[in-house]
Amino acid sequence: MNENVFSNLADLDAAYLDAAYAGDAETAIIVFEQYLQDLPANLNLIRESITKKDIERFKQHIHKQKPGYSYVGLTDVTQKFQELQVKCVAIEDLTRYETDIETVLTRINSSTQIIEKALSYLRTQQA
Repeated sequence: MNENVFSNLADLDAAYLDAAYAGDAETAIIVFEQYLQDLPANLNLIRESITKKDIERFKQHIHKQKPGYSYVGLTDVTQKFQELQVKCVAIEDLTRYETDIETVLTRINSSTQIIEKALSYLRTQQA
């Protein structure tokens, strides 16, 4: 895997990915596969905490999940979750920042194909 393997993948933080994996395709493949496997359950946990108006669990879930988004090149999601974690301190904040929350969840959902494409590309680089 060459040093700029992620540079041709749109909508991912190629510089972060190149720095994080430093040519280790095998580890990148494992992380991307795990991300895709865990994504539905992780999103359900966030949505459930919003539905139940459980601000503490919401903050806990986004805090725990933040690094995983960076490790697949979604550093913008990590940053947005950091901002929401700071802004959302009371139950009312889930409503106040509903648009921001939905925007980041939409970004995550829409990026699934991008992550799958990156994973496929990584597999071809390893072969």
